[in-house]
Amino acid sequence: MGTRRILFLPRTSLSRDILSGRARATLESLGEVVWNETDHDPTAEELAALLPGADAVVTSWGSPAFTPELLALADRLRIVGHAAGSLKHLMPKEGYDRGIVVLSAAAVIADSVAEYTLWAMLSMQRDLYRYETLMKRDRTWSKSQGYAHELYHKRVGIVSASMVGRRVIELLKPFGCDIAVYDPYLGDVEAGALGVRPAGLMELFAESDIVSVHAPVTPETRELIGPAHFQAMRDGALFINTARAWIVDQAAMKAELTSGRIRAVLDVFDTEPLPEGDALRDLDNVFLTPHVSGHTMESRMRLVEAVVDDMTRFFSGEVLRLAVTWERLPIMA
Repeated sequence: MGTRRILFLPRTSLSRDILSGRARATLESLGEVVWNETDHDPTAEELAALLPGADAVVTSWGSPAFTPELLALADRLRIVGHAAGSLKHLMPKEGYDRGIVVLSAAAVIADSVAEYTLWAMLSMQRDLYRYETLMKRDRTWSKSQGYAHELYHKRVGIVSASMVGRRVIELLKPFGCDIAVYDPYLGDVEAGALGVRPAGLMELFAESDIVSVHAPVTPETRELIGPAHFQAMRDGALFINTARAWIVDQAAMKAELTSGRIRAVLDVFDTEPLPEGDALRDLDNVFLTPHVSGHTMESRMRLVEAVVDDMTRFFSGEVLRLAVTWERLPIMA
């Protein structure tokens, strides 16, 4: 068969963020690497010229999808490693049916989102953002905000035992929280293994001190969370969304937040960038960040490392950690 031929598609400016020296060296140890040395994403036509004879491809944000027409040219392609988030667009069923292995580095991003979520719970329980505003904006030394709260032993509701949801559950274990999970795909046995209890969505919203959303974007999750759920939340409860605005009825959420009865940490919005005049920007009970929960220097630099390490396992005949099946794809983020 000769030397393996590996295509690396990410543009140079993106590679500076996601390609570590270790990942480069590991990739080059696997075969002859054809690097994208330009600062533009290859077009489908450019990829078509590169695919014949390629055994593996590393993709990321901006890489073209593998259409059936492109797959017809991929005479030796065995594995694709996606060093980014969602890969629903990347590979059609024809590729999976051919036995092409598809790897996803989403687990790396999930770690960062889970860490952000834990930070959001801790900082909002203590109302730290309010004190920071008082000391910097108002120049006061005020403790009149009342007593802060701990995260220990709180009731936490997790919407979806997804990749991120499961990591959040792990991070919460030292705090002894009572964790309820809404997830139609989570059975009692698996819930027990995770140390959580299954709950209906309305029950979860009504009983939790904190509700954190980690559901994927699917037809079933469109505005899954609506007016009744927000109205059922306890006074002072915290709502966190690091998933997608798609899952939440935005008008219902804004109405309840505007009342001041509940609080929120929001990293995702129905329009991004969030318009300057959006009402959320004026609410003191809402902490906003610009879709950065999964974006850290460390997580970005681990993306290619993760898929290249799994490619190494693939070519060595070892068990893979990041492979995604066609059957799993519809319920992934």
